[in-house]
Amino acid sequence: MRVLDLGCGSGVDLASWGVTASDEVTGLDIDAQRLALAKVRFPNRTYQQGTGECLPFEEESFDRVISTVALPYMNIQKTLAEIHRVLVPGGGLSLSLHLPSFTIAELFHHAFPKPVPTLFRLYVMANGLLFHCTGRTVGFLKGRTESFQTERGMRIALSRAGFVNLSFRRAPGPVGETFIVEARKYKIGPISAAGTA
Repeated sequence: MRVLDLGCGSGVDLASWGVTASDEVTGLDIDAQRLALAKVRFPNRTYQQGTGECLPFEEESFDRVISTVALPYMNIQKTLAEIHRVLVPGGGLSLSLHLPSFTIAELFHHAFPKPVPTLFRLYVMANGLLFHCTGRTVGFLKGRTESFQTERGMRIALSRAGFVNLSFRRAPGPVGETFIVEARKYKIGPISAAGTA
């Protein structure tokens, strides 16, 4: 199976996602230093620098895309469109995301009373609420993006991007509870002799 680890950072063990040693894993991250560490940790994988909003891969290059708490820091609608493009029909998407409680904790424990971090965390909260209502996010200064995610917002965004078979659950994560989302790229059925599916 060809797997894209989107926002791989310094590399993580993907066994909890069901990835095995026989899978062909490609990691993508924006940070060159973290990619260098990933190459040392997992020398049997391929690593490439890039962004989720503009994936440097051809259409239908992967059977599965996994992203562990990286999508919240991307333009979600652009990234989901790119993921859809690089997945084969019927390909799977597995995400772990930030719940609203993560953003609230960041505001009270790491930002307040510092003005700039507090302002940014308020933007993240507003962006999360926008995402909840519309399935879209907006960038902050210099294009930096961050938001929390909800089931409603993800349903809107995933459906708009062409994903089906959506499932949602919560799981313990490294910094509190995370939000796990699974979906599939729509698989076009066989076309009959009459030209209808």
